[in-house]
Amino acid sequence: MPEFTYKAIKGRSQIVEGVMAAAAEPELVADLRRMGLLPIAVSRKEAKARRWSLPGIARERLSSRDRLDFARQLSTLVRAGLPLDRSLTLCRDLTQKEMLRDVIQVALKELRSGKSLADSLEAAGGFFPALYVAMVRAGEASGTLPSVLDRLVEFEEFSAELRDYLVSALIYPALLLTVGGAAIALLLGYVVPRFAQVFAESGKQLPLPTWILMQVAEAFRRYGWLAALALGLGAWLVHRWIRTESGRLLWDGWKLKAPLIGPVSLKLEVGRFAKTLGTLLTQTVPIVAALRLTRNVLGNRVLANAIEPLVQGVKRGQGLSVPLKAVGLFPTLVVQLTSLGEQTGKLDAMLLQIAEIYDKEVRTATKRLVSLVEPAIILVMGLIVGSIVVSTLLAIVSINEVPF
Repeated sequence: MPEFTYKAIKGRSQIVEGVMAAAAEPELVADLRRMGLLPIAVSRKEAKARRWSLPGIARERLSSRDRLDFARQLSTLVRAGLPLDRSLTLCRDLTQKEMLRDVIQVALKELRSGKSLADSLEAAGGFFPALYVAMVRAGEASGTLPSVLDRLVEFEEFSAELRDYLVSALIYPALLLTVGGAAIALLLGYVVPRFAQVFAESGKQLPLPTWILMQVAEAFRRYGWLAALALGLGAWLVHRWIRTESGRLLWDGWKLKAPLIGPVSLKLEVGRFAKTLGTLLTQTVPIVAALRLTRNVLGNRVLANAIEPLVQGVKRGQGLSVPLKAVGLFPTLVVQLTSLGEQTGKLDAMLLQIAEIYDKEVRTATKRLVSLVEPAIILVMGLIVGSIVVSTLLAIVSINEVPF
């Protein structure tokens, strides 16, 4: 049975830590609650790996995963009834990252100086995005801060789960491409040149496929490093170009129109748009402010630039569905469901429903795309390697032919 390390609150403020065996994390949480403890952090105990430190590497970088862990802990502590300053103090003491501890310390200092929690998070070095700050501010104003923090946890979990799914889905194709490319490079750079020496010593004329293979192998051996350098330089230049405003706009526009990738990119961004906007509207954030906050969350500049026409349409009293349709970038289903949500007075719930629909569609489309890419990579690599082998065998057979 696996072991888990845990941190929990006993009574009002006492922190207890320990190790306990359980079949799974939910069973451990239930056992701790039966013991009268309030779990804050639970993680599976693993064998400690040796860590090497390099000079000049001072502190770890913070990620969205760190923000999710912080939101979970703060939500648990606030819902347990602890004061905000005590909750932030416990979050600071529980974190293992020095940089995150410094961020929380800044927020705690601002909170103790009399600022609200939203203003304190906003002053904490930009670690908390505008979406966080706006939702917390709305929760403080409406007296629903615990439920707002729960919503933030749900939002971060949704984003982390989708991101992890996309990364894991692309690992195998990337591995296939890497291994196949390395195998082809080994054949062209080492194996084929060895055969070329044997063929040259035989003095016989090579078959055309073998001659072409020898020329390709010779060019790869002489100029392969130059091609790799040019490829790396080209990738760096494209990366720099994408970081410019005009380059990013063209690149994002291409991603939406590209075959196979385009539909997945659009569904991913539409789901992010609906999830963010629906979450903000649920917490009574005004729709104009919610739309502008949503713009900062979108990763595609083309869709992000389409938010301003939506804002202007809402200001003119057209609602959300009419400018959505006028923009022409959002699917018909989104426009129809948004219109239905406005008619029933449940726009926030309908947007969250749209997010769930497109989350499932992104997973399905990604799975379908990977199922096409994997055999395509295997087929291409197999054809290349097979051509190399057949060309080599043709030469070997021609050398060993006995004239009658």
